[in-house]
Amino acid sequence: MIFILFFILCLLHIIKVNAQLSPSYRKLHSAVLVEKKLYIFGGFNGIILTPEIEANYNNNPDDRFFYLDVSIPFDTSYLPWRPIPDNARNLPLGSLSSIATGGVAASIGGVNNDTIFFINNESDNATKSFSPVHTYNSPDNVWNTENLTGVRPIGRNQMRVVTDYTGKIYLLTGFDFTFQGVTRSDGLFVCDTINLNCEIKDASVFSRLGYGVTLLPNGMIVYMGGGDRNYVANPTGFQMIFIYDPSNDRWDSKITTGSFPPPDVGITTVLGLSGDKIILFGGDNGDSKDLYVLNITNYEWYMPKVRGKGPIYRRGEHCANVIGKYMVITFGSNGVNGAKYKDNGESDVLLLDISDDSEYIWTTSFDPTPLAIDSPSSTSPPSNLKQKTNNTGIIIGVTVGAIPTPGDTETTEVIPTPGDTDATEGIPSERDLLSRRI
Repeated sequence: MIFILFFILCLLHIIKVNAQLSPSYRKLHSAVLVEKKLYIFGGFNGIILTPEIEANYNNNPDDRFFYLDVSIPFDTSYLPWRPIPDNARNLPLGSLSSIATGGVAASIGGVNNDTIFFINNESDNATKSFSPVHTYNSPDNVWNTENLTGVRPIGRNQMRVVTDYTGKIYLLTGFDFTFQGVTRSDGLFVCDTINLNCEIKDASVFSRLGYGVTLLPNGMIVYMGGGDRNYVANPTGFQMIFIYDPSNDRWDSKITTGSFPPPDVGITTVLGLSGDKIILFGGDNGDSKDLYVLNITNYEWYMPKVRGKGPIYRRGEHCANVIGKYMVITFGSNGVNGAKYKDNGESDVLLLDISDDSEYIWTTSFDPTPLAIDSPSSTSPPSNLKQKTNNTGIIIGVTVGAIPTPGDTETTEVIPTPGDTDATEGIPSERDLLSRRI
């Protein structure tokens, strides 16, 4: 009898963990890939946001923090959203920054690259005594607070966050703030998630919100697009891009050519699977075109060849992650008024197959089968990036009227292919979970 009761309880637990969720529409959320789970945190779905409305959101913790199971095949008409065990009891919503004050920034980090770092905004940093950094360890389902040495970082949901191959999170503030008694008009917070310290770097050349940020295989970080604190798009946002060299703490700019995207905010950019292209999707303004590609061997923009049924409505303030061979786009808004795509019957998740640079494919089917790549390179990208010499992992071509890329040398090194880990593993990317940090 006791065994039967134990079996029933275990079965109920399994059913609960694998239950199907129906999350609400949202924008300005965070999406972080940890192994085979795409975690979604926060966001909101209205034009007006008050503490009372946010309190209603927080009444349903499973709609605040949950994940998409990317270990299995699925169709976007029936998404495998999953609740997090004991979420109602463990999720520290009272200690995480309010959406009404700007929310949090979130990114992957930690020694084993399996921990999400949540960084509170400047309002809560100034008024609350608890740590501005909270972490969620995915394998253990455990929340912690982290006391970073150095400066107290600032995170917001309008910041695009990136983690490099050495476990450092980069948060570009994009607005004026007074912090620790010093007034700054800009800044780039660099948070070391392994040694748990934080410092601030100058970012006066690029002070924006709603921008795109992309980590290149050689460790450089590319910023583009975006606008001011009122979300007015920078008129040259894609005609000139900015590249930050973390190892030398140096900013450079590049003039681009080709078919520029129109000025825009609320965009996303991801690194293509070949490692030499940046794919831009969506935005709040712009034109009716959703996709542009920047070839970073010659800094030329073009509109890619695409087939399949793509989204009817443009999306901004969404998230985009590279998972396996797909650019996975989650939620987002259609301008200020929100979710036209929902009324049109489109899914909260869009899938773009980016495995072939000559033709991308919009699809509704996700296949976690490992991507078979015929490539002259079988090396994992950042095996030499932790030492971060001036050897670059990308062949940089002709620069048009701009400063040479930091670390440029005469090299014929092939671009490392993401996904070149054990072929039986399947799925990841996000540069193969930052190359397993070896």
